[in-house]
Amino acid sequence: MAMVLIILAAYEAVYNASKLRHIYMFPSVLVSMGCSCLLVGTFGTRLAMGVDPFHSPREFIPVLGMLLGNTMTATALGVDSCLHQLSENKEKIELYLSLGATRWEACRPVAVEAMRTAMMPTINQMSIIGLISIPGMMTGQLIAGASVMNAVKSQQIIMFLISGAAVFGSLSAVLVGQFIPMQKAKTWKAAG
Repeated sequence: MAMVLIILAAYEAVYNASKLRHIYMFPSVLVSMGCSCLLVGTFGTRLAMGVDPFHSPREFIPVLGMLLGNTMTATALGVDSCLHQLSENKEKIELYLSLGATRWEACRPVAVEAMRTAMMPTINQMSIIGLISIPGMMTGQLIAGASVMNAVKSQQIIMFLISGAAVFGSLSAVLVGQFIPMQKAKTWKAAG
């Protein structure tokens, strides 16, 4: 079930959210999101939430779903921003390269801006949780009769896991996206 969720999230991020693509975008996004969400989800359910065994579907699949949903958004925003900036600033990057800059030195500003764009929704969400909005997980636990402290603790753990998975997933996808040739996304039109 976890692999099906990861494949669907990668497909959505690559084929429905991005206007520009690079040649190996689907495999790179799949591996980036899969590794980050599985590692962070495993760590979170086992160590932070104390679930034994960590792969218990009752806890692991909902956590993985939350991680994938947010990581998919961050990855799609980051890669899309990176590819747009690379296509708009290609003369500037070529100038840096011709003057002796390394590939990383020429593309570093693009990566920084892409990561800023990718992490904006997660950072905004973290800044208002509990003050302006009460997330669904916390609300569900409160309605079910859990104590307020347990609901808050669970929500804090989930938010830290979401931010960690989003950072690792989008960072690895952005770094791969900088070094692979781009292609325009195909636009599909309905017949008739």
